[in-house]
Amino acid sequence: MLHTKHLRPFLAVVRHGNLTRASEELRRAQSAVSRSIQELESWFGVALFERGARQWLLTDFGQALFRRVELAFAELQEASEALCACYPESAARLRAAPFFSLAVHERRLELLFAFTERKHISTAAAAVGVSQPAASMALYDLEASVGVPLFDRAHAGVALNESGELLLAHVKRALAQLRLAATEISALKGVIEGQVVVGALPFSRPYVLPVAIGRVLASHPRLQVRTLEAPMEALTTGLRLGDVDFLVGALPVEPVETALVAEHLVREPMAVLARSDHPLARRQALDLADLLEASWVLSRPGTPTREALSACLAQNGLTEPRVAVESSDISIIRGLLLETDMITAASRQLFPHELKAGILATLPVELPGTERSMGILRRTPGHSSPGAQLLIEEIRRVCRPD
Repeated sequence: MLHTKHLRPFLAVVRHGNLTRASEELRRAQSAVSRSIQELESWFGVALFERGARQWLLTDFGQALFRRVELAFAELQEASEALCACYPESAARLRAAPFFSLAVHERRLELLFAFTERKHISTAAAAVGVSQPAASMALYDLEASVGVPLFDRAHAGVALNESGELLLAHVKRALAQLRLAATEISALKGVIEGQVVVGALPFSRPYVLPVAIGRVLASHPRLQVRTLEAPMEALTTGLRLGDVDFLVGALPVEPVETALVAEHLVREPMAVLARSDHPLARRQALDLADLLEASWVLSRPGTPTREALSACLAQNGLTEPRVAVESSDISIIRGLLLETDMITAASRQLFPHELKAGILATLPVELPGTERSMGILRRTPGHSSPGAQLLIEEIRRVCRPD
């Protein structure tokens, strides 16, 4: 992790334009402030300032860092004010707490993140490589440095309380801004690198996302992409916290929260699919009633696909089909379609290779009202790293080849 304790001296030099006034504000020796700047420049591998006799000016690299550090500190300021509202008697201490300028040892932040992920101090300590007593002391010191309770200490163990969860969310978003600074500085040097974390939703996994990733990595081999496959709620939580860069795939039917931006790329109805030599595939024309006696594999009731199909059938005065297997696993559905006489209703985006190869077929029947949208869900474009932006642009090209 970046040595975040050097960020406050960096901002002081930016504000005042020289070491003398920055050191007076911080009440630190000029040599200490200069050393902080040198540490940051060494970490990023660039010069952040053009050093003049009387004034230090930001380079383009320094401007990129300054913009992200300001956004990171704004997140921490928001956390401080929220905690002040919860603990008005501790407001003065909270506003002066070094934690909110990230003047905290990186190991303590690592322990905090490891603890919230693993829920146990012992496993968090093992993950970070310290003893359990040392981990407990570090978390206690972190809480003391903030100045308000962050943990519930019950007989069953230790857990973050509401204030701890609030602080964690803002700290994660602040550190996400610093990661963006690192990737932007690399891009200014002409190198796209770093990691892009993509929440892979249904519809995007079989074709769109793999093709887009392959094209981007062919041009930018130092970039790394990590995909996450999880329920929508977990992925949107990661998106809000800055742990996930964007989501791509089947977007939710209901409107997204105001903090997130949805971009719709492809919208198409579901299709009825079967193996290419299925008896129904030989028919030139079908209607929905002809399919009700077939054996179906569908996702469970309550899922968007199942609900859309049920609504379509109801609008046509038809009952539910005979569902032999309930599954949302694409591998299982594919296997059943290829090895049995079962049929399914799904997006064609889930089986692009099988349809192109001719081993699966679309039955000649329409499912009006079952349209689903595939697209991208993210925070504002300003929260996207250069690598994430490149991948988003390639996803658009895959979905809209014209």
